[in-house]
Amino acid sequence: MNDKEFGQRVRQLRETAGITREQFCDDELELSVRQLTRIEAGTSKPTFSKIQYIATRLGMGLYELMPDYVSLPERYSKLKFDILRTPTYGNEDLMNKRDFMMTEIYDDYYDDLPEEERIVVDTLSSLFDVLDTDSRDYGKDILDDYLHQSYHRSKLSVNDIMILRLFIEHCQLEGLVAGTSNHTLFMDLVRTLPQAEYDVHSESLFIVRDLMFAIVRILFSKELYAHIPTYIEKIEGIMELSQDFQKKPIVNLVKWKYELKAQNNRESAERCYNEAVMLANLLNQVHLKEKLQMEWEKDLTS
Repeated sequence: MNDKEFGQRVRQLRETAGITREQFCDDELELSVRQLTRIEAGTSKPTFSKIQYIATRLGMGLYELMPDYVSLPERYSKLKFDILRTPTYGNEDLMNKRDFMMTEIYDDYYDDLPEEERIVVDTLSSLFDVLDTDSRDYGKDILDDYLHQSYHRSKLSVNDIMILRLFIEHCQLEGLVAGTSNHTLFMDLVRTLPQAEYDVHSESLFIVRDLMFAIVRILFSKELYAHIPTYIEKIEGIMELSQDFQKKPIVNLVKWKYELKAQNNRESAERCYNEAVMLANLLNQVHLKEKLQMEWEKDLTS
């Protein structure tokens, strides 16, 4: 059964049951009306989780409804993981390597990916564009379509986390004026994210870590220091759980900034800075070490 045949079957079954698309999608946390419309038209390849939801809504067993489901290509999965895993720290060579991998995904795999994977690829591309250009012009459609679902999901997937990260980067550029809807959403996320559950393999927990780092950046810019110790604790917990200490120097950067800005403790901050530089050396992160030194000098003069 191809996508078009599957979509036609879903539509026929839904209409026979007398259920509108709005009724079928309910609160749109699992499936939006726009997504269902694309699935029924055969223009969107449904993911396994969406097929499960559709089967449940139709009162059917999964295997009565599920079309042939093809696992993701191994090379694509590796490219996505490498892109997510490799920090660039503004290094042009690393950014070019990242862009080359993104091009390979779009050229060789994108057209055959299920919708959920296309979303994460488009989210990644928009995120990099936002970070590289300091412009909120990228990713607006993704946030309009999927932020509501990701924000209210009881257990966050990799896709949800990436969409939330895109939202956070938009918030950073927006400036987050108190009283706006995005400010309210951001502050609610700050409070709830440390207690959230994640449908993420331990090898991919760094994605949660990086989302938390992005939130901490805004907390510093808004002088909302009270939340930062909780985030430091959570980030260090993720590192211990995943045994991934690649960004331990960044944790020390967060600690020194907290000691300087919230505690006014220059001595403690300097210890954190020295440890950050030492760790960058041990990890052979030369470009990061230079960034840390520049940031320390800037903090001392600000």
